Amino acid sequence: MLKRQWTVVAALTVMATQTACFTTKVVSRAAPEGPSYTDRQWFTIGGLAGLSQPAGQHCENGISWAESKLSGTDWLINVGLTVAGGIAGGLACSGYGNGDVVGTALTQYGCVSVGASLVPFLLSSRTVEYTCAAAPANDRPAYMPPPSGNMAPAPAPAPQE
Repeated sequence: MLKRQWTVVAALTVMATQTACFTTKVVSRAAPEGPSYTDRQWFTIGGLAGLSQPAGQHCENGISWAESKLSGTDWLINVGLTVAGGIAGGLACSGYGNGDVVGTALTQYGCVSVGASLVPFLLSSRTVEYTCAAAPANDRPAYMPPPSGNMAPAPAPAPQE
């Protein structure tokens, strides 16, 4: 019993320490404008193909910064999909086996593990936080970044005599 408890503790520790590894942050030179938004993105085929629209489509001037991460809700969704896949895999293979108890149990365990790994591979979610970019200044070309806040203002022109 003690070995099983340590296994559960080790698995939970690994899951808890891996949350920082699944964060991606992208920052542009555009100044942020307005509040931050949060959106849930859905993916398939292990994250290679998106099922939902890209975040920030309502931003007229693009996105100032975006951060994609696995939040606590995403972890719970993935755990739920894993459990549901395991149940579905177990039900799909019920009644199969070679007749003996060990063969039937091994077949059942195999089907449960395949279902538990296949469903989260086919459907997963991530949380995206982003801020829309401000409109470019009128006196600067659109391809130039806005001036940073630590730049001194331009000197006043010398008086003409």
